[in-house]
Amino acid sequence: MLREQKGQVSIEFIIFVGAIIVMVIAVFPFVSRANELSKAHAAARDGATFAAGMRGLGYHATGVNEVKPGVVKVTQVEMVKVGKSGNRTHYQFNIHISAPDYMIDDPTCSHSSLGVSIIRQALESVCYSFYGEWNGDACTGFSVNTSRYYFTAKCTFE
Repeated sequence: MLREQKGQVSIEFIIFVGAIIVMVIAVFPFVSRANELSKAHAAARDGATFAAGMRGLGYHATGVNEVKPGVVKVTQVEMVKVGKSGNRTHYQFNIHISAPDYMIDDPTCSHSSLGVSIIRQALESVCYSFYGEWNGDACTGFSVNTSRYYFTAKCTFE
């Protein structure tokens, strides 16, 4: 009689472990997608903050005239789902920037040299996080394409 009980416990344990493995396998794709989006959001935030810090120190992109140093802050980076773009889901990063008036050469953030450099660095960081290197084929200008997602960015001055 003791043998039957020991065998019964083993079979129940195997069924229990098997059920847990099936649940983990079923949930894995959802967790993987959420992780990719978190990685992209963190990369965009880090890139925007880095660009704001560099511009605040007086560094500038090629083709930008004299840049005066000042305090540039990225106050918020939001990731908004826009919809579908082909077979990819389109997300847009809305970057909110605080900067002194003398550093803003165009009131439209996406056309100012400050806004363009922050947007470009944010998307370049997203590209690095998915591909490992920046090249014109994988990431063109102001958008990043991945296997599942399409990322763009815009900014506003506060």
